[in-house]
Amino acid sequence: MATNISEKWVLVIDDLEGMRSQLRMSLSNSGFAKLHLASGIKDALERMAANKYDVILCDYSLGDSTDGQQFLEYLRANDLIAHNTLFIMITAEQAYEKVVAAAECAPDDYLLKPFTSAQFDARLEKLLARQEYFVVIDKAADEKNWTRVIAECDKKLPAKDKNFIELCKLKAAALMSAARPQEAAAMYLEVLAMRPIGWAKLGLARAYAQLDRKDEARALLQEILADTPQFMAAYDLMGKLLAESGEKHAALDVLQKAREVSPGTMSRIRELSSLAVSAGKPELAETVMRQALQKHKYSPVRQANDYAVLSRALVNQGKAAEALSVVADAKKTFTDEHSSVVFSVTESVAHHAAGNLKLAEAALAQAMAVGDLSKLSAQTVVSLADACFVMGKDEEATSLLRHAIQNNQEDASIRGKVHDVLTAAGKDPAEATEMIEESSREVILLNNDGVRKAEAGQLQEAIELLCEAADRLPNNLQIVSNAALVIALDLARNGNESDKFARCLHYRDALIKKSPNHPKLAQIDGLLKQLKQ
Repeated sequence: MATNISEKWVLVIDDLEGMRSQLRMSLSNSGFAKLHLASGIKDALERMAANKYDVILCDYSLGDSTDGQQFLEYLRANDLIAHNTLFIMITAEQAYEKVVAAAECAPDDYLLKPFTSAQFDARLEKLLARQEYFVVIDKAADEKNWTRVIAECDKKLPAKDKNFIELCKLKAAALMSAARPQEAAAMYLEVLAMRPIGWAKLGLARAYAQLDRKDEARALLQEILADTPQFMAAYDLMGKLLAESGEKHAALDVLQKAREVSPGTMSRIRELSSLAVSAGKPELAETVMRQALQKHKYSPVRQANDYAVLSRALVNQGKAAEALSVVADAKKTFTDEHSSVVFSVTESVAHHAAGNLKLAEAALAQAMAVGDLSKLSAQTVVSLADACFVMGKDEEATSLLRHAIQNNQEDASIRGKVHDVLTAAGKDPAEATEMIEESSREVILLNNDGVRKAEAGQLQEAIELLCEAADRLPNNLQIVSNAALVIALDLARNGNESDKFARCLHYRDALIKKSPNHPKLAQIDGLLKQLKQ
């Protein structure tokens, strides 16, 4: 075992006390000294919020219905687990070999019960050696510093050691995250020339999709699903591409096939249910979401919006009273501000369907009282607009949808949801498309106007224009980056002012949080460094 084994933090997750004790004994005998035990997902998440673990041992069959594989996918999807943390699944189910073979979010290893201490130690020794090998790359990935991930991979790739394929995978994924799909595609093709690996084909399909080579992406996905019908991530990407192209029913068929293979994660259930509602199949949405919420009844993987989708599916079937009951039950669990807005929006639509117009108006007013739209997710803003249309508040609805588009300019899924709301409100599809394009053009013109003012030396006017837009649209990185850049330029030319400097850092930090490799960061930092000279 590694010499620093006693310094490694370990979390054991198992709903059976006897198994937890057995694993603790095995780990202690192997030299681990820092051990925590969790009886389920909720307990595990509380532990993980307070501690950073080097190794997580998780039983596949957990008592609260969400299995270990679904939990792992939830952790990775929500950035709740460090890249360098070893996640080892423990299971008695032989069928898990098929599950993990097709899973995109595969554990670092898995152990089939029963296993001996010698087997356990041998696996851990190899995994800990691998952990040490990738530690610098994983740290950079945790920081979303994709440029550094790529550079560190490039240092190791020439050796062509036993980790060569994994390094290729990590580098290609980093290239995709850094918005360099052409280079990522080349790396995936290089791997595929060596061997036909599923993740490399999927990665190539994603790269082609980013490069707007959608037909080639679809063809690759069809190949993957023909060869490996259990490859769940391929279904997800195929469904996404079909939905974005307006082929909702085809997308539904794909996601339904995925559901037949595996119930899947809540993210897939959400996509399927929302798509079913917008495609006019509320019965399907109700069935799918009800089953998922029942399965995950005591699990933290649920979200307030899951109940909102179920409620809307019921409303669309004429079951307004049942829809209101769903929201009332959900409000007992989700009490945060964002969830309250989600539920107020949902109640407004359900009350309107039930003929309770005063209650519908009051619920909508409560949702609108949030004021600052930046506190809400894009999905919630779109849902709020939908409720406004239902209540005949077309002007407010249109304003909300413009905000959703301009604040998420590059998000095709949000554009699709906005289009759905507009057409559901009676707008012609072409008119809906034009409204979306006009909203996008409006913010582009605003940004260009700010840049022109800065180039013309009208720095104060540029700062006022771009900062107002950045405060209103905090997810529009083009606006936020230019706001930081024009303030930095003013500071470099006209001297340091504490208020302006603080505001520049505010936008810079927001930019780093959302896009650590944004190309304008180097310019901003270069100007700020001049202040210290």
